[in-house]
Amino acid sequence: MKKTVLGALVASVVLVSGCASVTSSEEQSINITTSNNKPAEVTVDDKTVTAPGMVVVLRDGKDKVVKTKTEGCDNATPVKKTITPVFWGNIVIGGVLGSTTDGVTGKMWDYEESVEISCTE
Repeated sequence: MKKTVLGALVASVVLVSGCASVTSSEEQSINITTSNNKPAEVTVDDKTVTAPGMVVVLRDGKDKVVKTKTEGCDNATPVKKTITPVFWGNIVIGGVLGSTTDGVTGKMWDYEESVEISCTE
């Protein structure tokens, strides 16, 4: 009986390990705006878009920076990242194996959903 319970416990831990890796998308959209509401060409991770607009970035855990050469706007605006709440549950349920998987894949991170570039009039 003890072996059956222990086997079921081990199987459940293995099956739910890497929870954020399973439940989180590989990509995330970030809405980019300017403080003066004027268009600006911006680049994030070698992807160029016109702000206001959306850019899709890879959820890899790397620091993201919104760069622009538009006159009157900050050249670089960092994108804040936070640990996704799913990761904390995974530490409890999946332990070291699950949390390591989430850390290696970068899916333990959520980036800001909206970033405003500071620009002068």
